[in-house]
Amino acid sequence: MRKDSANKIRITVKFMLGLGIVISLVIGLGILRFHAARLAYYLESVNQSIQKYSDEEVVLRQELSALIAPIRIYSYCKENLGMQKVLKAETLPIRMKSGNLAASKSSSGSGLQGWRSSLAWLLGR
Repeated sequence: MRKDSANKIRITVKFMLGLGIVISLVIGLGILRFHAARLAYYLESVNQSIQKYSDEEVVLRQELSALIAPIRIYSYCKENLGMQKVLKAETLPIRMKSGNLAASKSSSGSGLQGWRSSLAWLLGR
């Protein structure tokens, strides 16, 4: 009898151990499934954001191309700004002395020295 009860206890322990392993595997698989569903939801929200920003980019590119188009600029200038198309463009020649195009420091006769010379334009000298 003692052997029979020891066998029953072993079988019961093995059964409980097996049942514990099965339950822990089911819980582990449930947790993994929940995590996979949460990641799938996050991925879907990221894909929706990407699609939204992609659509917005297309709209902005269309607006940019419409604003850059020369006919659009011409019509805006004519209608809103009152500009008229120039029929004849004229150029005027300007003759300059070839020697003194820029003033040099030594030729300035103001007599200001140091830091005051760089700020002389503020004082009107």
